Amino acid sequence: MTTSGITRRMFGVATTAAMTGVALPAVWMGRALASDAVREGIQIGALGALRTALPAAGKSSDLTFDVKDFRDSTAALLAIEQGELDISNTTTQHLIRAISETIPVKWVCGWGGGYNVLVAQRGLNLKQGDNAALQSLAASRKQSGKPVIFGVPTGSLQHAKLAVYLKSLQIDPDKDVQIANIPFPNHPRALDAGEVDLAMTLSAFGAIAIENGNATLFLHLFGGSFGKQEVGFIVTEKLIKEKPDLVQRIVSTHVDAMKTFMGQPDKQIELEKKYSRLPDPVIAMQERDFLRYNFRTNMADIKTMARELHQLGWVKEDYGPKVESFVDFSFVAKASGLSPTDLSSW
Repeated sequence: MTTSGITRRMFGVATTAAMTGVALPAVWMGRALASDAVREGIQIGALGALRTALPAAGKSSDLTFDVKDFRDSTAALLAIEQGELDISNTTTQHLIRAISETIPVKWVCGWGGGYNVLVAQRGLNLKQGDNAALQSLAASRKQSGKPVIFGVPTGSLQHAKLAVYLKSLQIDPDKDVQIANIPFPNHPRALDAGEVDLAMTLSAFGAIAIENGNATLFLHLFGGSFGKQEVGFIVTEKLIKEKPDLVQRIVSTHVDAMKTFMGQPDKQIELEKKYSRLPDPVIAMQERDFLRYNFRTNMADIKTMARELHQLGWVKEDYGPKVESFVDFSFVAKASGLSPTDLSSW
């Protein structure tokens, strides 16, 4: 129970009641037993299964969650820096941004990956994963003066992954092809209208484009050299220092919630449907074919992201050596019973 708003008279009534054994009014008992409200930042439309599972998981920790929607990870990062949030999901790219700008946050729990989906116009007849065909198409279109157009929000994690992938094929993303700055929700329409040849998009919009019938999956940039760790959760160092018990309860609740669906596609779909307004086939494709969840964190993938962002010129140095100082596994270790070593990969 907070002391703000309690008058001397109210304090006296409470003290007298406690000393004489008189029962307090129900409203007072309600305040005393009220759950702590946690302000959580999540991108619009994302993490539906978690949103659905959190309320039940939070009961054992006496927490309620006030989820605030953000347009992107940049907005959420700024909000948590300004003290508007207690916890927020973020991408590995934005963790590196936090390091580069010395924003005092800690990555405290993993979420997963699988969000990077490259889809192509069906008319291109590109077979899935045919790198040679993409190289040939890029070369011939550049020669004709009509470069291949990739739709992706510039500066996003997907843009970074696309640029690294193209470079691995000796395709210069700045000279050999054209990058069109198109928001994720517009990707299916842009593919349908022929405004772009391919779109590096989020799993949900990739699934929509494929279900619409005018696009095919060219590549799911997940696992192997692409890495798996894309998203996790951060809190401020200030919250850890001032309210470590609250942070523990928050992280424990997230771990408990994730355990109810992690590695269970049918359960993921069931929970996602309760939140999402996407068509059932789109949800099924996203959860079965693309997304993978885990509260552990692939540390190697975050360090790889740091190196790649530096190679792309998006940050001034390789912040890989500083990554571990921005990660705190102590809370998820206590919540899961796993060691920090076990939590460092999945």
